[in-house]
Amino acid sequence: MDIRHLRHFLALAEEGSFTQAARREFIVQSGISASVRALESDLGVHLYVKGTRPPRLTAEGRALVPAAREALRSFTAVYDAVSQVSSRLTGWLRMGVFSHVEHLVPLAGVLSRMAVLHPDLDVTLSQLPTEEMLRLLSAGQLDCAVLSAPEPTPRELEITPLAVEPIVLAGASGHPLGRASSISVRDLADERFIEPPRYWAVRTDLDRLFRDAGLRRRRAFEVDDWGITLDLVAGGAGLAFLPQAVAEQGRESGVWARTLTDATLERRVDFVLPRGQAATPAARTLRTELAAAVAG
Repeated sequence: MDIRHLRHFLALAEEGSFTQAARREFIVQSGISASVRALESDLGVHLYVKGTRPPRLTAEGRALVPAAREALRSFTAVYDAVSQVSSRLTGWLRMGVFSHVEHLVPLAGVLSRMAVLHPDLDVTLSQLPTEEMLRLLSAGQLDCAVLSAPEPTPRELEITPLAVEPIVLAGASGHPLGRASSISVRDLADERFIEPPRYWAVRTDLDRLFRDAGLRRRRAFEVDDWGITLDLVAGGAGLAFLPQAVAEQGRESGVWARTLTDATLERRVDFVLPRGQAATPAARTLRTELAAAVAG
């Protein structure tokens, strides 16, 4: 029995879709189908009901799920044990990251060095929303992530702060607030805003800021990309709260950036991994290397 067949079967069982399972395992959909068929042949049973959409597990398939999880954990433990003794990292490192962090955390440089030192280590890097990364970390489907950790943080996860960046108010050159000597939260009543989605940490902070001030704001746009948000601001579509480094990129387009006089907004960059023995050697090594690179 090939351990990959168990992993592919488990992906299908957990995702409930051949397409999603293939995306999770970074193979084509036909590869998932072939892998599950091979596992069925080895076991001499059908693991899912043919022709059902979404795929429905048979009784044998449901019984296999917990055993497959345990087998994969044991398989990973074998590699981890050998890797810890030999100081050579192997296997997969599954990592999540949110956008626009390279100017704060030299992620690409550190991963490149790890690739040279540990050529048997393969890395999957996925750009995902914070809430999704936290869910995958808790479920054991990501080994680590770079994100803005919420408060309170799930107890099963360990947080290492890496960097902090100011969040500033940005607007187009013709907007009246650009000429104001100071800007407070109350000056923003009835303004049009271009904002990130609800699942972004910055959006949570903004909702809290306006709620505490007893103000409502108009969300004219909801955008999940800082670069597009900056372009909309430059075009006069509305105001936006942006990471300082992003806002500074708009200077040539006439975008101004200001801090509020009565509130401090920040974007934290944290390294998150499972607590204790659930953390893989590769994830622990990456945490150490990133923290050293930021501090140095």
